Amino acid sequence: MPAKKQHVGLDSQSFSYLLDAISGISKPVDSLATEKIALVRAFFYKPGQFSFVLTETVVNEASKINNVERRNLHDSFRNTLFYSPAVKDAIAVKNRANEFYIHHRKLNDCLVLAEAEDLRLDIVLTYDNKFWQRLCNMSNVTKLMKPNEYWASLDIPIGGTPQFRPYDANPEDANPLSFQQWWRW
Repeated sequence: MPAKKQHVGLDSQSFSYLLDAISGISKPVDSLATEKIALVRAFFYKPGQFSFVLTETVVNEASKINNVERRNLHDSFRNTLFYSPAVKDAIAVKNRANEFYIHHRKLNDCLVLAEAEDLRLDIVLTYDNKFWQRLCNMSNVTKLMKPNEYWASLDIPIGGTPQFRPYDANPEDANPLSFQQWWRW
């Protein structure tokens, strides 16, 4: 029997970092490098034809980015590579976010998780330690996961073929990431 298709969302930090990587940044070397590399790998190697989901709060946060060029980058990628559905019950989302807020005093994080529940997402990826630590066991619907944990759960064999490739046969049009090896498995 085939595995259930997982519906996976991204928090705002994960969305922004993934866009930075897709648009051609070099290998991460900071304290979150392992998580960032796992997120990029998950994007390119994830099975099936599903897209990562962005909740309304993630989209709203991206729309408030002060740097116009960066905001436009987020809008462009969101409109082509991600799925951004509306919540079904805004009042229930607000109430659920308030329940989460008791444990984690960042309302937007609480809204992301409440919206993910409303959308019946299986997973939300985050590398925000406080968000993860405080709310990782609070939902019976949506699991908060670090990108590295999610990547490991995909069980992609080393040397596996990416499902999506940042490649163009014309080097002038190719995504710079297609010439780098750091994200490959």
